[in-house]
Amino acid sequence: MSFDEKMKKDLKKDLEIPEVVEQKIQNAYKEIGQGKVRMKKQDNGKQKSRKVWVAASVAVIAVSGSGLYANPVLAKNIPVIGNVFAKMQENRAKDLYAGKDKTAYGMIEDNSVNVQNPGAEAEDNGVTVTVSDAYCDGYEMYCTMTAVTDNEQINQKKYLSFENSLRVQVDGEECGVELTLEKAEDGSFVGLGHINADWLKKKKFSDQSTVDVQFTKVYGREENELSTTKYEEGKNLLSGEWSLEFTVDKDTSKTQTYEVNAEDNGFKVSKVVKVPASTYLQLEVPEAYENVQMIITDADGNALQKFGGSSTDPENGMYQIKMQFEQTDTDQIHVQVVDMNQSTNEELKVVAEITASLN
Repeated sequence: MSFDEKMKKDLKKDLEIPEVVEQKIQNAYKEIGQGKVRMKKQDNGKQKSRKVWVAASVAVIAVSGSGLYANPVLAKNIPVIGNVFAKMQENRAKDLYAGKDKTAYGMIEDNSVNVQNPGAEAEDNGVTVTVSDAYCDGYEMYCTMTAVTDNEQINQKKYLSFENSLRVQVDGEECGVELTLEKAEDGSFVGLGHINADWLKKKKFSDQSTVDVQFTKVYGREENELSTTKYEEGKNLLSGEWSLEFTVDKDTSKTQTYEVNAEDNGFKVSKVVKVPASTYLQLEVPEAYENVQMIITDADGNALQKFGGSSTDPENGMYQIKMQFEQTDTDQIHVQVVDMNQSTNEELKVVAEITASLN
């Protein structure tokens, strides 16, 4: 089984979130600022199985074991500069949540740099692929990609993807990547590649990373296309060899780190980190709590949209959860931890409430 296949298999397994869980969290977000949501108080009940559910106001992201799974809706919409950025904005113009996306787009646009490497373009079988802009904040790496083809049938599709043929290496290490290209109004396909530092063995990016991207298949897809779709060369599939290489410099000049160390009932928010396009929060969780959900709001009670999360293996009776959510200027972040094992369809069982002051 290839790295890509294993990653997708694990992702599918860990993202099987019960519909009732997602709906209850969405309802809690709507009601939390109005004092309507009912919360049960903590008792000393123990948990038997460890799962971490990270609730988001748009999509729910599951975190399990030591893997990280980022929000695919967000990942394909991170901003880029120049014409590619403008095309992606056009694609997002009708989206219900485009407001917050555009805010993130602007932050990335201001910090992205043009890729100068001669290997950042490849052409085969009538398809030219170009990486034009890149940004790395130390936690996430983003790079824009544009594809142009002279195949008329492929040009009628809404998306291009590379599936299992895609191989990405960062400094020689193969890693996961999120990458899908969407049709722009001018006929090109544009999108953003996204790599999280937690997908690397060393869990961090170098000061300058060398990124290699290779694929041998280009699939033309429609929205909500069935998994049973058959692909035929020249119609909705193009084969070839595309290989790109470029470097990305890590930019931490605008990183703000807050050592919080706020606790409740054995749970601790240890650190909050703000980077231009998002915010990261580290939560220490007692090992006994193996099925938890987090609700995160700002100082005014507004839900903060979460992009993804990861958890570590237990050590000394604790494990850590790192959550990524939208960039915010708030001076306080409120975290409610819900024990899903003790929650019911009528009530959410809150086991900890922590306010992180960012001063």
